[in-house]
Amino acid sequence: MSDFISSALRGSLARALATVSVSIIALAAAPAWATAADAPGADAPADSTAAPDGEAADAGNEIIVTARHREERLQDVPLAISSIAGGELNAQHLDRVADYTVKVPNFGAIQQNTRVSGLYIRGVGGNANNDGAEGGVGLIVDNVFFTHVGFSWLDFVDLEGVEVVRGPQGTLLGKNTTIGAVIVRTAKPKFDPELNINATYGGRNRFQVRANATGPIIADKLAYRVTFATDQGGGWIRNAYDGAKYLDNSRWSVRGQLLFTPASNISSRLIVEHYETREYNNFYPASADVNANLNLDGTVRSVRAGSWTNKLKTLFGYTPSFDITKNANLNSQQRLVSRTNGISNELNWDFGGATLTSVSAWRQLYFRPYNDSDLTPLPIFRAGYDVDVDQYSQELRLASNKGGLLDWQVGAYYLHEDLVSDYRTIFYSGAAAFLTGSNATPAAILDGIDYSKRGKLKIDSGAVFGQATLHLTDALSLTGGVRFTRERKQVNVTGSYTGGATLPLPALNTARSTILASLGGTTAAEGGLFTVGAANTRNSVAWLVNPSFKVSDNILLYGSASYGEKSGAANTTASTLTQSVIITQPEKSLDFEAGFKTTWLDRKLTLNVNFYNNTIKGYQAAQVDTQRPTLGSYLANVGKVRLRGVEFETTIAPVPGLTLNVNGAYNDAKYLNYANAPAPLEFQAALGGATSTLSLTGYQIANAPKWVLQGGYNVEQPIGGNLKLTSYATVSYRSRTALINPRSIYGWQNAYALVNAGIGLRTEDDRYSILLWSKNLFDKRYAAAFGAASANTPIITILGEPRTWGVTLSGKF
Repeated sequence: MSDFISSALRGSLARALATVSVSIIALAAAPAWATAADAPGADAPADSTAAPDGEAADAGNEIIVTARHREERLQDVPLAISSIAGGELNAQHLDRVADYTVKVPNFGAIQQNTRVSGLYIRGVGGNANNDGAEGGVGLIVDNVFFTHVGFSWLDFVDLEGVEVVRGPQGTLLGKNTTIGAVIVRTAKPKFDPELNINATYGGRNRFQVRANATGPIIADKLAYRVTFATDQGGGWIRNAYDGAKYLDNSRWSVRGQLLFTPASNISSRLIVEHYETREYNNFYPASADVNANLNLDGTVRSVRAGSWTNKLKTLFGYTPSFDITKNANLNSQQRLVSRTNGISNELNWDFGGATLTSVSAWRQLYFRPYNDSDLTPLPIFRAGYDVDVDQYSQELRLASNKGGLLDWQVGAYYLHEDLVSDYRTIFYSGAAAFLTGSNATPAAILDGIDYSKRGKLKIDSGAVFGQATLHLTDALSLTGGVRFTRERKQVNVTGSYTGGATLPLPALNTARSTILASLGGTTAAEGGLFTVGAANTRNSVAWLVNPSFKVSDNILLYGSASYGEKSGAANTTASTLTQSVIITQPEKSLDFEAGFKTTWLDRKLTLNVNFYNNTIKGYQAAQVDTQRPTLGSYLANVGKVRLRGVEFETTIAPVPGLTLNVNGAYNDAKYLNYANAPAPLEFQAALGGATSTLSLTGYQIANAPKWVLQGGYNVEQPIGGNLKLTSYATVSYRSRTALINPRSIYGWQNAYALVNAGIGLRTEDDRYSILLWSKNLFDKRYAAAFGAASANTPIITILGEPRTWGVTLSGKF
């Protein structure tokens, strides 16, 4: 780890520290400017670190959100927002972004490992398993926007709260938030000393420790906060080859903060953090194989002699199992390694009528998979993407303090990102026979070769933006916003290989070149060895019109129309046969929403409903080139999709100490135009071969359940003896969903429901507690995602988390 951090310090960290230094230099001069200005209070922007600590993210029954860079009552914000308080996240062990899906309607997340991750709102937005594609759902942590979805893999602990904003948010919340955003707010340093520790022991020998300490260094001037977390054990799939426990946890993180308040109207918050994992979370069991070619009506056309299953039987005498919880039998699988380092500084300076905010940040991601990609105990091949991300950003905002006729914000944003995605395939002694389908092929042709498709992406993105709310009357307001972005992308991809024996015969060298060309997507003459590149500069505009009307203090009506663009995707595994589409065109999103937020029964009952209709043109998805049989599929602009539906959230507190909630969504998410989708493998023979296509127009989008329903309760009831009984339960239901291609007979997940629950005791002063809890209480087995079969691999399953349970002891000192 020390070598890694040392390397970072020599590179990008130096740039981040330079910008942080600019903020601190300005801060050092601040007392000369800060004379008699009032301290920022409830009207200051929510990202002001001098604002009151929002540990529970509410004041009584008033939930406070920050999605518009101001502290506002949830019921006053004319947007579709779900908020989960930090205390609730901690108490119910909602440790990862994927856990939020049981609380938020129309939100989904895939988090099998650092790279195979994705965030989805209304069924779209994620960029799982594609490093050059940016998600339409933004991830924003402590006001820092992250471009690579791998950053969402982290355990976010010691939080003030989380907000999920549905619908385009491009004018304020940054580039590419054309579907929505996930906003994470970590807890700030305090000037009152405090130490919190909780420890968990659970099933499958899993244990967690969460600890944070905060307090003053210099009274009223400088405070610190240190947060430590570790999560170990819990593996539940045994590898028959060596006895290792797969799908385990082995991670730790540390975050240090300093809050500097040299004057009542100025604050600076410095955050330095490190996360690290070494886990067996790269296991994707084979769940089926396409052993027969089918006609479109589902009848058998012919046997696929070259399927993964049949090649293993014929060439190696090995019969694979499809029992997904018991078929781990891998000889070259190793622990996945990922690390993240980050540093950021947020400076807030209230001038009286307006507040200046500067957010300077650097983040680095390191990911190395060590996959057994043939899914057998045989020496065939391993493959995976080595990923390095280096991101630097600077944001400046000037915002009026609330209370006038016009509330406004203006700002500028700059992002620089360096990304390397190196798709490496390492071949062993059985690779030549497996890939050619013949034991007569000499093993030396491929044995020991490390083939690389190394994609390098550079992004420079700059934007200016503004948003304002005009209060036409006490009841009627009109919000408008605009953002202009200019972005340059440069991509270079190189195919090369190292290792392997020197081959004595020209025919053997030709055979090697032919195989590598088929894997590299090049001509046989190139033999997989190539260099291609592309660069472009594009301008885009995002806009928002958002009127709202308060019928009364308890009823808000609103509507919105907005437009935004998601950047063109970069194909970081492009080749000479795909150089015309190395960078795609952007997605263009036009969205209309209308809804109401209501409060009843003396604020004991809330009911919020939102209707939406979002059309996305230039949708980025898989495409196939029918003229180039070695190409396979690649990312391209394939047509148009539409998201249309309704979301609702209801909370009621009928008696003190009891809260009930019911949430849900109906999502009619369809391909309006996707005429040339890659055909599922089982239909390719009927349609004319490996480059055949079929239409998905009119079908529900993959990964988008039509119905999501959620409900639950939370109890905190005094029982005497200075103790409270605490209990909760949540139920989350998703309807039947296609997780690959909606026209395939494979990859469907039937409807299912998950139940989380807990029961415990807490002292009246909330200092000590004990909780027995479980996630997926009834041990529902389900797939979080599927991977489609190919010529060399079967259908694989990303397994949903089984029942987990634990006992947690917590103390506040």
